[in-house]
Amino acid sequence: MSNRRQSAKQPQKPLLPENSLLWLKLALFCLVMISALYWVGRMLGDPAVMPVRTVGVDGEMRFVKRERLEQVVAEAVNGSFFSIDLKRMREQIEAMPWVKQASIRRVWPDKLRVQVTEHQPLAYWGEEAMVSQLAEVFEPENLPQLPGLVTLVGDAQQAKTITREYQRMQTLLDTAGLSLTRIWVDARQAWRIKTERGLLLQLGRRDVMQRLTRFVRLYPDLMAQHDRQLVSVDLRYTNGFSVQWRTNEEATAEAGQALGFYRDGARMSRADSENNLRKTGKSPG
Repeated sequence: MSNRRQSAKQPQKPLLPENSLLWLKLALFCLVMISALYWVGRMLGDPAVMPVRTVGVDGEMRFVKRERLEQVVAEAVNGSFFSIDLKRMREQIEAMPWVKQASIRRVWPDKLRVQVTEHQPLAYWGEEAMVSQLAEVFEPENLPQLPGLVTLVGDAQQAKTITREYQRMQTLLDTAGLSLTRIWVDARQAWRIKTERGLLLQLGRRDVMQRLTRFVRLYPDLMAQHDRQLVSVDLRYTNGFSVQWRTNEEATAEAGQALGFYRDGARMSRADSENNLRKTGKSPG
């Protein structure tokens, strides 16, 4: 009888251990939170709930067409304030011809700010492209007619070198009152330059700046020939250069031209120049 009473007083064991109940509650809480976050994410990603209402464009734009930029931005707005793909939008803006760089940021609660930086043109690159002040070659849809820009012609992979040397050349020619209009660099890396007065200078492949410096030093003496017009100068010779003239009386570019040879600034006859080349065994280059 006493054993029955003792067994009746013993507490019943729970169906699940206390630790298991705690883990079950935690799992249910996580499930509820994940469901809530998923729902909130779906709501925030819905353009109808958090739409982008305003897009502002910053930056001074001289060449980028604002209408075209607004069209590109409008086509790229494909989500809500939170879900819109800013990286994709930036790439689409930077694909525009005159755009060098673009940045985009969100402004609460429904705005985007777009900052655009344009290429700053330094020169024309061939007949269909331009090169920027940072030596980046780019192709505008329509090539603008900008006064005072030189045309550079060469391999696009050499754009930085050609741009740098052009700026050095122009700085040197400024001292003689000359401005460049065109520079050619061929596949052999031979340089030719043309000034706004139509003067053509052959500089060759070696010692380009030294040869140009020599020409600038002697340019006043060459210009002292008042009865003739300077047409071209070949500076590829080792000890001097050759000069092509046009007489003032001639009406055409081909007629009346005389070829003069100079050594260390002193005029030579053509025969003497040819003899000098034969003796030295060096030809223009």
